[in-house]
Amino acid sequence: MKIIPIIGIEVHVELKTKSKMFCGCSNEHFHIEPNIHTCPVCLGLPGALPVPNQTAIDYCLKIGLALNCTIKPHSFFERKNYFYPDLPKGYQISQYGEPFCVNGQIDLNGRIIRINRAHLEEDAAKSIHLNLHGEDLTLVDYNRSGVPLVEIVSEPDLRSGEEAKDYLNLIQQTIRYLGVSDADIEKGSMRCEPTINLDIDGRRTSLVEIKNVASLTGVLNAINYEIERQSQSPEFGRFKTTRGWDADKGETFLQREKEGSADYRYFPEPDIPPFEFSQEYIAKIRDSLPELPAQKIAKYQSYGLSGYDAKLLAEDSTFSAAFETAVGPNPSAEFVKFVTNLFNGVLRTHLNNTQTKIDPHKINPAHFQKLFDKKRQLSSNSIKQLILASYTDGLDPLELAQKQNLFQVSDISAIENFAKQVIAANPKAVEDYRKNPASLGFFIGQVMKLSSGSANPQLAKEVLEKLLTS
Repeated sequence: MKIIPIIGIEVHVELKTKSKMFCGCSNEHFHIEPNIHTCPVCLGLPGALPVPNQTAIDYCLKIGLALNCTIKPHSFFERKNYFYPDLPKGYQISQYGEPFCVNGQIDLNGRIIRINRAHLEEDAAKSIHLNLHGEDLTLVDYNRSGVPLVEIVSEPDLRSGEEAKDYLNLIQQTIRYLGVSDADIEKGSMRCEPTINLDIDGRRTSLVEIKNVASLTGVLNAINYEIERQSQSPEFGRFKTTRGWDADKGETFLQREKEGSADYRYFPEPDIPPFEFSQEYIAKIRDSLPELPAQKIAKYQSYGLSGYDAKLLAEDSTFSAAFETAVGPNPSAEFVKFVTNLFNGVLRTHLNNTQTKIDPHKINPAHFQKLFDKKRQLSSNSIKQLILASYTDGLDPLELAQKQNLFQVSDISAIENFAKQVIAANPKAVEDYRKNPASLGFFIGQVMKLSSGSANPQLAKEVLEKLLTS
């Protein structure tokens, strides 16, 4: 039996604008008192008229262009009709027939994943379920009602939970590079809804959409569970169902049969005129795009870095910007590798341990250059210690090295003196070395001990080899 998973993902991204999509209310709705950022428009009161947020529209176009979409020169909003407590008007202003952005694609580990569309809409309110005095209640917080939301819909080109997680990582990374959203899944500013069915020997199982997935790992686990469930109990047919994800139990559960587009009775929003985007306007938005992750990775690899190092550096736009501050313009390949090792090593470890993001203002490129110039006089551990002190306390690394006696002795005569003392004190070890040159490490260690760690180990090695074989 041949089973092929067919997976698509809808990603909802709340935009980081100051005001909501169709009114002037504050966009802030996380961890604040319920129902304080509301007005007749976002509460859906009779006679209130929506006014589109131009910044939100531009942000949507940026996302579309970053995902290699075509921007439609003619577009409009529509009403998506359904009744639910979190939708005060009884409809959502959204897009269906003529979305702003269509037919995009991204390169995911060498495989092209198609993007059906990226369209703009308003978010619904937030339902809060609780039990009060033994009674189950649902309360509604309308602070989120009307927040601008971009929906990114992939084609069903993904083939595993792992690939879906990688796809979402890339989408999240791209959104954050653009600066249009925090794209925080745990907080809810990015929400993911996978759809999945299976091709089993040429027959398609019924399509399932999975809701309530609150993390990238949750997406992976939910998809893998659903692949197993559908393969064990396949249901063939054209109907669609919605299933929730129970992270505690690690399983999906049936919620309802899913509505289709006809059930929503889409029709053009009569209170908002259509949009016309000129090629000049689209070009202006395109020119405002920052360098994106794929471009960063290609640039870093052109410096001679491995794909692994380049991807690590490009994971976060702030981290990447700090790295580029440190290396400066037109760096040598050797200097780039030196700085990369510090960024992906000691600095990343410090950030993980302190659970902080890098502060580019604490990066002093002159300090990196000083350490690079003196790297033959400092041990690798000393360099790590010094660059961390530079980042955390702003200390000059060479002044600190001088105070702490971290500079290694590179004077040949001084190292020869240490080496001769070690050889004279260890005649048995000398005999062993002549039988087995691999024991040279013992002599290097003794020279380092005798010099209190100040001897340059590479020079010590060269001097010892010369003396022991003469």
